[in-house]
Amino acid sequence: MKTLFEETRIGSMTLKNRLWRAATWLNMANDLGQMTTRLEKVYLDLARGGVGTIITGYAFIIKEEQPNPGMMGIYDDSFIPEYKKFTEKIHAEGANIVMQIAYGGSFTSYLPESRTIWGPSAVPHPSTKVVPTEMTKDDINTLISAFAKAAGRVKASGFDGVELHCAHSYLLSQFLSPYFNQRSDEYGGSIENRARAVLEVLEAVRKEVGEEY
Repeated sequence: MKTLFEETRIGSMTLKNRLWRAATWLNMANDLGQMTTRLEKVYLDLARGGVGTIITGYAFIIKEEQPNPGMMGIYDDSFIPEYKKFTEKIHAEGANIVMQIAYGGSFTSYLPESRTIWGPSAVPHPSTKVVPTEMTKDDINTLISAFAKAAGRVKASGFDGVELHCAHSYLLSQFLSPYFNQRSDEYGGSIENRARAVLEVLEAVRKEVGEEY
């Protein structure tokens, strides 16, 4: 137990302790994905309470693709100045702050009829029954670029790290799944092919933020 409160490091990031707050959707951002006083207070209370490293709830990386209401956004550069002020407040309390970024895809019940929702294949989601539009290779390239640019904004905003959401049947994890991914091109079939989009996102993000981030 004593190691819980010892300092350690992950790469270039110093952790004052081993206490992490995992990413959780809080439904407290405004309609554009901007911080609110209420949302900021949640994270500041965590920092003041002694959590060493906080991961935010997932932030959407493409303006038109928001899988839940009240999510944080990181889809353009307008977020950087306000997030800089936010991360400075968290750092002043001695905590680290990491932003989780995501593309939701068909695991959504939020206005699916009014927007284009991408998926590896046009397969209905078992929970939401939403049938996505099968992505073209151009769409996949757009997705990869959106993740990379969002990660660059996370870094520019003063966050200590970026976490890629690749679980819970959101889009990146759907590429890995034979149920959701029924493609016959280089992004489907074998596990090596199904992992390709995820690995290309990771590669593009790493190129954007650098090796030390």
